[in-house]
Amino acid sequence: MSGVKVSLAGIREQLVRLDELPKKINRAALMALNDTGENLRAQILNEMGETVNIKRQVLRDRVRLTKARRIADAVRIWALKRGLVLSHFPHKQMYRTRKKGKRVRAGIRVNVGGVEKNLPGAFIVPSMGSSKTDGLIARRTGKDRLPIEVLYGPSPSQILNTRLPD
Repeated sequence: MSGVKVSLAGIREQLVRLDELPKKINRAALMALNDTGENLRAQILNEMGETVNIKRQVLRDRVRLTKARRIADAVRIWALKRGLVLSHFPHKQMYRTRKKGKRVRAGIRVNVGGVEKNLPGAFIVPSMGSSKTDGLIARRTGKDRLPIEVLYGPSPSQILNTRLPD
């Protein structure tokens, strides 16, 4: 007689393995949620950099990602509210000619978001700033030499909220 024999040997071990399945599904969903958040952050950084004409590396430190730790949590992408110093944006020292062809500094031209803006009286302070910039762009606030203010551009949170869709 030919036939097939079916037995339930090892069924208890298989049922124990099935009990672990919901935990593993939750873990996989959490990992997928966090990966999606990281990909979305990278996409946002590219769009922000193109929008305001700034390097992605400068924005990477200022746009943060809070990962989900439980399935009920959400991934949160947020940006710092402190403005970016203007020296991070493309800028150029402007000159004007005086008598006998002598050139003197006449201000700074800064390109923020594709719009070039002249800042008369502004100057670059080379000893200040980080290694990523060639100094800070400042302007005098009074008649004397010392009261100066450092000039800032838009903050990453402003760029994130106003220039990009939700």
